[in-house]
Amino acid sequence: MENSAKGSSRRNFLGMAASAGLLQVMTGALPAHAEPAPTGLFTPPTRKASGRSVAVLGAGVSGMTVAVKLHQAGYAVTVLEAQDRTNGRARTLRRGDTITEVWADGSSHTLTCQFDQGLYLNIGPSRLSHQHQRVFALCRRFHIPLEPYIMQSTANLYQTDKAFQKASRTYRQIAFDTRGYVAEYAAAAVKKGLLDSDKLTDSQREKLLILLTEFGQLDKTDHAFNGSTRSGLAKPLGVPQAAEGVAPLPLIALLESEFWNDQFFRGDDIVWQNSMFQAVGGMDAIVRSIAKTVPAGIITLNAPVHAIKLTDDNVRVSWRDADGTHDKTFDHCLSSIPIPVLRQRVHLEGFSPEFNWAVENAQNSGAVKVGWQVSQRFWESDRYQIYGGISWLGNLARQIVYPSNDCFAPGKATLTGAYSSYDAGRQLGEQTHLQRLATAREAGAKLHQEFLSRAIVPDEKAISIAWQKVPYIQHGWAHWDPEIPDHKRIYQTLIYPQGNNRFLVIGDQVSPLPGWQEGALMSAEWAFQWTNGDRRQSETRTPVHQIPDSKSLTT
Repeated sequence: MENSAKGSSRRNFLGMAASAGLLQVMTGALPAHAEPAPTGLFTPPTRKASGRSVAVLGAGVSGMTVAVKLHQAGYAVTVLEAQDRTNGRARTLRRGDTITEVWADGSSHTLTCQFDQGLYLNIGPSRLSHQHQRVFALCRRFHIPLEPYIMQSTANLYQTDKAFQKASRTYRQIAFDTRGYVAEYAAAAVKKGLLDSDKLTDSQREKLLILLTEFGQLDKTDHAFNGSTRSGLAKPLGVPQAAEGVAPLPLIALLESEFWNDQFFRGDDIVWQNSMFQAVGGMDAIVRSIAKTVPAGIITLNAPVHAIKLTDDNVRVSWRDADGTHDKTFDHCLSSIPIPVLRQRVHLEGFSPEFNWAVENAQNSGAVKVGWQVSQRFWESDRYQIYGGISWLGNLARQIVYPSNDCFAPGKATLTGAYSSYDAGRQLGEQTHLQRLATAREAGAKLHQEFLSRAIVPDEKAISIAWQKVPYIQHGWAHWDPEIPDHKRIYQTLIYPQGNNRFLVIGDQVSPLPGWQEGALMSAEWAFQWTNGDRRQSETRTPVHQIPDSKSLTT
């Protein structure tokens, strides 16, 4: 998460090597679960627009990408961005950057990033999954070097006040002690013949016992779990001291902790494998590369839209900018305006009752990050031996995310000291900046005593953001829950065009990957196909069978 803005030669080499590795991987066959690489997000299309016009509302990843595609297709493109910058939530903070939040009472609060020159923090997207083939294709095209992002290491920590005398425990001890107890119980069931219904032969049952013994590192004689070197060492290694496993945590303490409810196994999910990727020097390198492809004069900043009128023949968009108030008619309108902003700030006219209902009832998550500049990489000390990954907390701070890059580098660094979403994110977001720092410091001190020192972790260099309070953003990402029937109805309404294919909602908010840049690029492709005729000709509107599970995909 931290680095020199220009980058060291060592880091650049690692980034280029990672990119080269991606090239090799992606030229072969993709796993069955992987998204296929796009046919070409920035290659000129064959179908031309015949002079049609389109308004793209929002200059985030999806808006800028589809604007480039439509411009190449011959459309007269106008991009209206409400903020004073492009990029949406794809932000990397550096010294001098500002964050403005607007609170419920109408008051505005602005923070200025005080990081030392060369340090940065990704306050929006911070990682790429192996499935994100569109983003990887874009990185290849623009020669954006990537480097590994470590999602999880066994040295990461977990802390809860429910168990372990409120002390932190390593991921390895919780994970492998749990595995040992599960294996012991399963082995006992096998020996008691409780799996006879599976019709295992004696030979197969014996093989299962051998598997469970290895799986849980059980005693080979009685198949009991007595501790494991996988969970940690009781004593440091030395010539007279071979590896000796640490005493196992009591099973009752593991159960009382309910650690599985705190995203403990997130790193095992398909989109969260341990080694992911990040852009060298900051994730905004990706969106800045997209911005460079947008022709000059297309994007107008500080131009919030306040009304959209839809007819079967056109879309009339009203906005304000430095030159005053404007009303203009377009053949098409693609809106990446976040749904909560669309609901609260934009007057909609001519839309179907179903669409209005969907906008009114769509849900979203808050998201809060706290970033520290620290004077030393204390997590890499002999005491902790943590090199990247995430430590989990059973409180409002939720996560501490360690930088995956520049390991062993001397001097200052940045660290994500809290990353909260949903209920925890909303509660933390209601705190003032100084209160958030206090919450994050108290939480961090439960894992690392260095948080108690303001010489090591100073307040004056810290930054925080509650995305739900950022004007014209107002959310972390769209919330979709497959268990809520109305969510499927809302999702299906929002992903398809309105008004004779004149208006379409776009962005990661209406994609299978909410909260991810890959989802934004998927939506840009989808919008281009509908607008430029590839899908519009057939009028195919496939029923939605499965909507995304936002919590599992984002947190």
